Amino acid sequence: MISHLNGTLASVDLNSVVIEVGNIGYLVKVPAAVVSRLPAVGGPLKLFTIQIVREDDISLYGFISTEERSLFSLFLSVSGVGPKMAMAIISSFPLDKLVSAVAKGDVALLSSVSGVGKKTAERVVLELREKIAKKYAVTPQEMGTGIKGGESALGSDSISALISLGYSPKEAREAVMRVDLEQATSVEAVIKTALKNLL
Repeated sequence: MISHLNGTLASVDLNSVVIEVGNIGYLVKVPAAVVSRLPAVGGPLKLFTIQIVREDDISLYGFISTEERSLFSLFLSVSGVGPKMAMAIISSFPLDKLVSAVAKGDVALLSSVSGVGKKTAERVVLELREKIAKKYAVTPQEMGTGIKGGESALGSDSISALISLGYSPKEAREAVMRVDLEQATSVEAVIKTALKNLL
């Protein structure tokens, strides 16, 4: 496993670079934010990398900081999110904005990324919210109650109602996320279905 590359920037493409280390050129896929922070060709460059091996492909993904690499790995851990989608998410917003979006359950922001649908964005929030809050020390006040987005009022009200019934914020949030909010007509309807998920 290649953890980092420290060498010379040999060439730059739209979403990849070639970094030369010991007379060997490594093709590394990078997010847009990295391209904008690169030195001039011929300059020194260090990238923190993740090597992904598949049956028909071996690819390197590179980042300027270990924090960016760590966040990329977290997105990869979500069911249904591959390297291409994770890279698109990382490329779309600054790291702090992404951390805030996931911690606060901002589905609308996440689903604004090309190729990321609402269901995938909800899954990202469901699977990563607690991990990101712990890793980046996001406070409960900063996290809020749960999902925000197209159905934020209905979802948030339903989560608050379940919490008032004695369920933990995590239990309430996960139960509501399993409800199709687009088909729900009221908080009562959401709670009725969510309670079935909690039994």
